[in-house]
Amino acid sequence: MPPVRDVHVKKFKKKKRNAALADPAADSEIDLHGIGLEEALCKVELELDLAKKNKWKCIRIVHGIGEKSGGVIRKILEQKFRSEWSGFVSEYRYERNNKGSSLAILGGK
Repeated sequence: MPPVRDVHVKKFKKKKRNAALADPAADSEIDLHGIGLEEALCKVELELDLAKKNKWKCIRIVHGIGEKSGGVIRKILEQKFRSEWSGFVSEYRYERNNKGSSLAILGGK
């Protein structure tokens, strides 16, 4: 009978959640489900004006994935935040765990 070898069990340390990677808490949320493009853009612009007045840090925009329309509202919003509204928004990105909503981190460049 061959000798029995010691089995080494490696213990893994629990990883700490990096606070820098966590999504910030939203000060406001806009739901754009069921409305057209023009109305959606108006709602977002009004919310940005409110954010300026109230000195909010983050807005959550719920736009959905856009399976039927190909995500037209989502795409146009991304273009607007990267060009026209970039002076007020420092970062615009999808939420980490939800591709149907985005975060606009305020505090322009």
